[in-house]
Amino acid sequence: MPISGVVIKCQMERLGELERELHRPGSVEISNVLGDGSLIAVIESASLEEEISLVKNIMAVQGVLDVRVAYHNFEDQLMAE
Repeated sequence: MPISGVVIKCQMERLGELERELHRPGSVEISNVLGDGSLIAVIESASLEEEISLVKNIMAVQGVLDVRVAYHNFEDQLMAE
């Protein structure tokens, strides 16, 4: 199961709304909101492909400016192959 720590840069005027909209228990957990318009989140998925799709979906949300990976663990995926 890939797990990533990400920083989601948002438009300041939509920050609170995006925090509620993007939080999806079991896949996207928002852990902190920074004063610069960033959300700190953990993303979990069943596969690397699902994680890539999830990040693309986050990037497509109006008001999201960028998603940056701060940490990524997918070693169980490599061992399964």
